[in-house]
Amino acid sequence: MNKPETDKSNILDSIIKYIDSSASELLKFREHLHANPELSCEEAETKKYIISEIMNIQNNEYMKIFDFDDTFGFWVDVIFKNDIYASGAVALRADMDALPVVEETGLSFHSKTPGKMHACGHDAHMTALYGAFMAVINNYEIMKKNSKVSALRFIFQASEEKSPGGAVALISHGVMNGVKMAFGLHVMPNLPSGAAGLMEGAVMAAVDEFELELSGRGGHGAKPDEADDLLLLSAEIISGAQKIVSRGISPFTPAVISFCTLHSGSARNILPARANMSGTIRSLEPAVRTLLKEKLENIIKCKCAEFGTQYALKFIDGYPVTINAKSAVEIFLPACQKILGAGNVLSEADRSMGSEDFSYYALKAPSAFVFFGCGNKSAAQNYPLHHPKFNVGDKDIINAVKIFGALCAGFCE
Repeated sequence: MNKPETDKSNILDSIIKYIDSSASELLKFREHLHANPELSCEEAETKKYIISEIMNIQNNEYMKIFDFDDTFGFWVDVIFKNDIYASGAVALRADMDALPVVEETGLSFHSKTPGKMHACGHDAHMTALYGAFMAVINNYEIMKKNSKVSALRFIFQASEEKSPGGAVALISHGVMNGVKMAFGLHVMPNLPSGAAGLMEGAVMAAVDEFELELSGRGGHGAKPDEADDLLLLSAEIISGAQKIVSRGISPFTPAVISFCTLHSGSARNILPARANMSGTIRSLEPAVRTLLKEKLENIIKCKCAEFGTQYALKFIDGYPVTINAKSAVEIFLPACQKILGAGNVLSEADRSMGSEDFSYYALKAPSAFVFFGCGNKSAAQNYPLHHPKFNVGDKDIINAVKIFGALCAGFCE
């Protein structure tokens, strides 16, 4: 006999009801996090605060916290089946770190720490995960009776903003062991509040960085024929690199090469003997990722040969492409639609040339990462990620909690 449909629908209704009734407490949780930001590899107090809130739960014998000495990231399992994870675990992840930004929001709960701010919305992400966790705990008995999985795993991950990323440490400790699927979200001000983007395939770029040193003959600015003009060489390398994207890569293929620093020279009349540059490379396809680096080095090599100078080039490999698996998208999609409405979940939205170490989880299990709209209707007040005035509205934060909560309910029969 089929189970009554009311079981599953009742679980979702109960989860939503809990979130609505707890909205003020969840927003206070977020305000505490926002007011006390910590940078990558510094999230000690953030971890302590979240774990202390979790440990306040009574009758928590079905919970297990996994934390470690070499990372401030941790995870919590809510265990439904005593089957040694034979039915698998489902992971939900939020990042914890803030940015070195001086806050200018004017919020009553603005950062208490000068020069540090949750300017990327990670305080909202943690609140979404914590709120969903609390909703599951509040509905534990009925979820246990109907769960299709052994456990739900709530991952609070440190150091997303700083390579190699906190995901690497947690994976080394076994966070993906037994995980059948993983899910995450990121607030996005380029999407309007009440909307979301959820697509299959590559959704966030691989990132690589480079450091370049040029060396040659310095000399007097009045006698360029007796020196190597490394500033002119630098300009030609930068200009040539942009032609890789515009002429060496298909216009239908996203790719970015950006030079972000240039340091050279000491006086207005001296041609320098050294020039140092650095930058970033972004791509959505592995073959393009390799090609961009090859073409960039070729331009540097050829230009230095033309000028008769030397170079030292170093590539620093960063996060891989974040790929959404079809199977995971098909599970995340109805959860998003139930909260935001079917017409507000876009299957084709702008893919991001930003990067995410959530990509490492996606290499281990089918995963889905949703872009969660938080854009202000007023263009003058809609600030981008990493801006000192960036903020996520209360309604959006509660909707993010509900999306994670609906996702958890979706793993019940």
